[in-house]
Amino acid sequence: MKEIQKVFIFGAGQNGTQAYHVLKHNTHIEVVGFLDDNPSKQDLTHCGLPVLGTLEEIPKLRSQGVWGALVAVGHNGVRKKISQQIESEGFTLVSAIHPFTFIDSPRSIAPGCIIEMGVTIHPEAVIGKGVFLGGGSIIAHHCQIGDFALIGGGVTFGGQVTIGPLAMVGVGTSLRPGIRIGAKSVIGVGSAVVQDIPDNAVAMGVPAKVTRVLQPEEITVR
Repeated sequence: MKEIQKVFIFGAGQNGTQAYHVLKHNTHIEVVGFLDDNPSKQDLTHCGLPVLGTLEEIPKLRSQGVWGALVAVGHNGVRKKISQQIESEGFTLVSAIHPFTFIDSPRSIAPGCIIEMGVTIHPEAVIGKGVFLGGGSIIAHHCQIGDFALIGGGVTFGGQVTIGPLAMVGVGTSLRPGIRIGAKSVIGVGSAVVQDIPDNAVAMGVPAKVTRVLQPEEITVR
């Protein structure tokens, strides 16, 4: 019999709710509670579980036999930073993969991902660490999604699409086969991307066109 793994979720917000309702289907995982650095969320409950404190509580959790974690934060850069911090404390990142997904022979799915209900992943796809895949997205064959990227619900990939690390693709977007979305770029909701998009760009429309370049301090996803 497989041992039950105790895990915590970082992020007592909407993304944390999504992650919890995916993880609860996994009978080999017990979510013990949430951590969140927001002072207003301390000593409360979220999804019926306690908010156990901030990241400063990590040593206490480890002493209680908790070794797994999932970072459920919408901002890609913050998700990366917190994930790295948690790993440096000796925790293992787990993925939340809904049982009603369709996954056929991917080359790899890295840890720390949230894959919502109805996602389809075709053969030879590569899904990076800490990736969020919104419900109903279709990841075609030989696609590559970089670490800590966020793909909104209902996004349709053609084959051999490459998404750079920390990029964000808005809900309902369509991506032509073979194109590349650059690192940290943002694609607007409902766009049709038919050509490569450079790093750090905002693009939108049908067909999608670059409208501006992101500044380093900008927050593009919450």
